[in-house]
Amino acid sequence: MKLLFILDTVDYPTGVNAQLARRLAASLARQGHTIHLLELWDGHTAPPETEGCTLFRLSFADEQMMNTVLEHGAAGGTPVPKRLAKLCLHPAAAAAAVRMIAFKRPRRQAACQREIERLDRTHHYHAVIAVAAPYYAAFALADAVIGGKKAAWQMDPYTANQQARQNSGALERELHLYDCMDRLFITRLMQPDYKEDGPFAAYADKTQVLEFPCLVPASFVDDQPRRLSDPVRCVFAGNFYPGVRTPHFALKLFEALNLPDAQLIFVGGGWEQFPGLADQWRQALGDRLVLTGQLPPHRARARMAQADVLLNLGNSVANQLPSKIFEYFGSGKPVLNLARIPDDPALAYFERYPLACTVLESEGTGPEVCERVRRFMHDAPGKSLPFEQVEALFPQNIPEAVAKALLQGLNG
Repeated sequence: MKLLFILDTVDYPTGVNAQLARRLAASLARQGHTIHLLELWDGHTAPPETEGCTLFRLSFADEQMMNTVLEHGAAGGTPVPKRLAKLCLHPAAAAAAVRMIAFKRPRRQAACQREIERLDRTHHYHAVIAVAAPYYAAFALADAVIGGKKAAWQMDPYTANQQARQNSGALERELHLYDCMDRLFITRLMQPDYKEDGPFAAYADKTQVLEFPCLVPASFVDDQPRRLSDPVRCVFAGNFYPGVRTPHFALKLFEALNLPDAQLIFVGGGWEQFPGLADQWRQALGDRLVLTGQLPPHRARARMAQADVLLNLGNSVANQLPSKIFEYFGSGKPVLNLARIPDDPALAYFERYPLACTVLESEGTGPEVCERVRRFMHDAPGKSLPFEQVEALFPQNIPEAVAKALLQGLNG
């Protein structure tokens, strides 16, 4: 088949959804399919080449600047009038804000639609697949005139709950998207929304579950062997999203542990959405807290390679499973899992992973919890699970298995 995948990294250049889509695209290319990638990027962090695939890029530095100046709409921080005044110093970013906020038609969506149509006229794809979230590319594909099938690969739901669906025309946009798609690839946790009593029951025939194509042997190698004098390194790799995934409980737990020979290392972005939080905890934890900010992929992988324990921060919503847990499992390293809600869907997966320690946020940071985590951290250095054992636990998350399911969905 000849397929076009559309990936969006404008807001989060190292976002995991795009990484997973590239992994699946490479798997399909190895099987002999013709795979093109249309990458929407921020104009600064260029998307990488993907093995066996043809790459096209669209830059949206104006929207990246808009997000930076407006501080991603986060509460607190610089007063809104000052943000708007600063925005006026960047005409392209100001125009981007007008398109997005006033006209509900961001340039990213309009330009993406034109490029989809141009590429399809040239290459005549069997199908075009928009990877979401973000959803700008999916809405662009919905309105595009093409000859092949249209599919939305929804790794994250567009609206997380019924209340969100009732606000700001979100439900209407979502229904329009589904009307225009030939296929909806969804996560297992989204299935209830498409069942008989769900809000999207009318689209059940268009859906197919796709697992996360995450499970591959670790691509990172520790080129600095651990010394006995090194601290126990507990590493979180990813971004924060207010209301969904935050660092607060991890920081409180680490303070309560009071382990002078351990470091809590956060690799990734999102701190700007919690003004003052980083400075507050740097003062409280000193050298035990390391914040790297966004790193190039190879440097982020190096930090993960040096970890004694990988840290998973659970989401606050029950219909989203962090795909990063399978990346963690593929490394074979011990994982400390901090679950924010009692019905966290990741809990069932961590119960199957032998080198995991789970703490529910509702358990707090009392002596019993701290002692359990201290023992886990103390025993973690040097432990590892062979990839073959992990593969046997989660065979549905191997990229080849996911590629097979996607092709079945497109041909069905």
